[in-house]
Amino acid sequence: MKADLHLHTTASDGAMSPSEIVEWAAKSGLEAISVTDHDTVAGLEEAREAAKSRGISFVDGIEISAFSVSEIHILGYNIDPENADFLYALENVKRLRKDRNIKIGEKLRSFGVALDLDFEADGIGRMNIARELVAEGYACNVNAAFEKYLSNGDKAYCQTERISPLEAVKLINLCGGIACVAHPKKYLLDGRLDMLLSGLSKFGLKGLEVYYPNHGSKEIGALLQLCEKYRLTATGGSDFHGEEDRNFVAELPLKTLKALKIV
Repeated sequence: MKADLHLHTTASDGAMSPSEIVEWAAKSGLEAISVTDHDTVAGLEEAREAAKSRGISFVDGIEISAFSVSEIHILGYNIDPENADFLYALENVKRLRKDRNIKIGEKLRSFGVALDLDFEADGIGRMNIARELVAEGYACNVNAAFEKYLSNGDKAYCQTERISPLEAVKLINLCGGIACVAHPKKYLLDGRLDMLLSGLSKFGLKGLEVYYPNHGSKEIGALLQLCEKYRLTATGGSDFHGEEDRNFVAELPLKTLKALKIV
C-alpha cells in the first residue's frame, strides 16, 4: 500500500491546509496518510473527513518536539485526539514551543530583522519563520534562511526548554497511541540511536521511521535490523510541509499496516 505517514499542514508549520494536503495526497496516488503536525491535533478532524471523502485511509497522528542532548522528534500514531489528559499535557508542550518562538523573534529584532509575524501565535514553527525571512527578502530560500538564522549555532537559534523523549513517548501512550522515533538518520550516524531505542523501548516506544526521503538502502537496512532487535514497527513518511519537491512514497509492509490498523 502506498503511504505517507508524516505530513504537515497549516495547523502547525505546513503550507497547505488539512483539506489541501489530502487533495495533494490523492493526486500523488497515496492510499494511506497520517497528518502529524507539530505539537497539535488541530488539523486532524478536517484532514480525516477529507480523506474519508477521497477514499484514503487516515491515521490520526502528531509529531512531538522533545530534547535530549539534541532535538529529537517523536511521532504518535492512532492517538485519541479528544483524550482530555492528553490535551491538557499537550498545552505545556505548545507553551514551550511558543516560548522558543518568542525568543527567536527577540533575537532577530536585536540585529535588525523585524518580521511581520506573530511569534506568539499557535502552531508557529521555525518553518513559518524561515518562510517569512524569504518573503521579506532576508534569505533567498527556506534552506538559506535556516542556514543563516535558524539552525543550531546560527544567529537566531534558540535552545529552549523541551520535554524529554521519554516524556513524549509516555504522552503518546497516555492517549493510546503508538510512539515512534522520527527521521533517525542523524542519531544512527552519530552512534546514539541504539542507546536511544534501548532506553525508550522499555517505556513504550513502538516504532521507528525507517522509510524517509534521505534514507538510503544502507540506512534502511541498519534501521530494519534495529526494528527487529527492539521489536519496533517500521514506519515511513516524507515529512512534507507543502512546498518541497517530494515524490517520496513508502511501500509499507503488511506488518506495519496491521500495527497501525490501516488494514
